[in-house]
Amino acid sequence: MYQTPEPNDEMLECFDDQGNTTEPHTRQEVHAEPLRYWHAVVNVWLVNPKLQILCSKRSEALKGNPGKWQTYFGGHVKAGKTFKQALAMELDEEVGLQVQDSKLCLVSKGSDPKAKHFYESYAYVFEGSSADLKFNDGEITEVKWFTMEEYWEQKQLHPENWCNSCKPEDQEKIRQCLAAR
Repeated sequence: MYQTPEPNDEMLECFDDQGNTTEPHTRQEVHAEPLRYWHAVVNVWLVNPKLQILCSKRSEALKGNPGKWQTYFGGHVKAGKTFKQALAMELDEEVGLQVQDSKLCLVSKGSDPKAKHFYESYAYVFEGSSADLKFNDGEITEVKWFTMEEYWEQKQLHPENWCNSCKPEDQEKIRQCLAAR
């Protein structure tokens, strides 16, 4: 079975419950039950000027959510990195895309006490085609552009096929991001 390329000994940025940086801990320590360390995740929805969202299908060989569709790209914030730096690294690793900070639009940020996550979610207007992207790490087997309506319909009809979402309030913020460009 394909294992995620992030090693268990990889150091992640950690925080106290107020969001203040503390000492980093390994991925294994951060995910050990019961959860003790707050950490950070970042994600980005790739959207095109037609307001379509690029969704990707995870490999069947992955440990987490095999064969499921996802609406965004992203991952953990590594030790010593900011949310935006982590986002740039994840997009480069996952799809071979170098992003310009000026094109990133913050959609939401907050915390999830149950998962002990602080998160930031962005939208990025991608004006190329899916053929311009490189899926070299084996995590993604297929990508497809969906209108927001098509995505939401598929998510409602077949929730078992999806591992994350783009909620209506996120979709509205993404629309606002595109309108402001």
